[in-house]
Amino acid sequence: MKIALFHPQINNYGGGEYVCLVIAECLSALHDVTVLVSSLPDVNRLQKFFSVDLAKVKFAVRPFANFVQKIPGIPSYRNSLQLKYLKDLDKFDIVIDTGTNGWFTQKLRARTICYIHFPHFVKKHNWKQITEPLLVNPKKAFKYDVLLCNSEFTKKHLANFTDKDVSVVYPPVETAKIKPGKKSNIIVSVGRFTPEKKHDVMIRVFIDGNFKGWELHLIGSYQEGVGIYDSRYIEKLKSLAKGANVHLHMNMDHNDVLHFLERAKIYWHARGFGETDPNDFESFGITTVEAMAAGCMPIVINLGAQPEIVKHGESGYCWNSLQELISLTKKAMGGKNQTMIKSAIKQSKIYDLSIFREKIIKIVEGLG
Repeated sequence: MKIALFHPQINNYGGGEYVCLVIAECLSALHDVTVLVSSLPDVNRLQKFFSVDLAKVKFAVRPFANFVQKIPGIPSYRNSLQLKYLKDLDKFDIVIDTGTNGWFTQKLRARTICYIHFPHFVKKHNWKQITEPLLVNPKKAFKYDVLLCNSEFTKKHLANFTDKDVSVVYPPVETAKIKPGKKSNIIVSVGRFTPEKKHDVMIRVFIDGNFKGWELHLIGSYQEGVGIYDSRYIEKLKSLAKGANVHLHMNMDHNDVLHFLERAKIYWHARGFGETDPNDFESFGITTVEAMAAGCMPIVINLGAQPEIVKHGESGYCWNSLQELISLTKKAMGGKNQTMIKSAIKQSKIYDLSIFREKIIKIVEGLG
């Protein structure tokens, strides 16, 4: 079959991009697979960064997609403009949308699947009359044959936008190849260097906590010239970290990230701190699962899908305040965590890549 994956923002180098590329990799063994993007990526760099095999995967820029992406203004308007024409997708047998979170408003000739990371729809505010033609109305969206999402947290919020059936298919994590290594006094957090990941919060907590003899390592992607990244944020983090035992690692290859997790004792996650909008919470957390598989003690914010992954007091800790993050971290530093760490490793296995592949292949073959 001819299969297209719709993912204009492939150069963002985040969890959504990883899901897209894993689907492309596993389906390309049996089908003709093309990833539709707004600008051609560096495929070798994608392969190395995400540790995926894209030898049989093609990448193509849709008509006008590159032009639309260069239009100045709010990214959401540009993204919705990408959907004003979809007829070029009719030449495929199956189209898998991993990039819009449900924005297709017209039914295609091709069979369609949407993998939803979280339902993002832009509020129109006072500009409604001017901007309405550029935005996607959720009442007209979700025109797919199959709807999938990444967590029970996301599924719950999808009920606010659609009454269609949605199946949870957890994102892929290569837990089978991750093993705990020789541990050091390292706290690690992994997430692209964008403000919503709250790196600044974690740096301040590390300094305020006075964790003597420990290091904080922040690992993530940063792509110069890509809209979601801002060099001013990086400079802010460097300034905060100056003089502290805090280290920033940008664009580390995936295998190197896993080796780092295998050496770390504690994993932190803070996205959503200080926020009230569920859009600003973590809707899954691939790196949290990787850390658990690597034998890290997960200490994660009690928001979004993080408490869905980490069972408080059983396979890690979920915190509600910065003081609680400090106290739970000091408790974990004291050792005697082996029972919880073993539970975390066991819990991580339900998200293994092999399970994801099996489910995706079965869904695609069922539409063929």
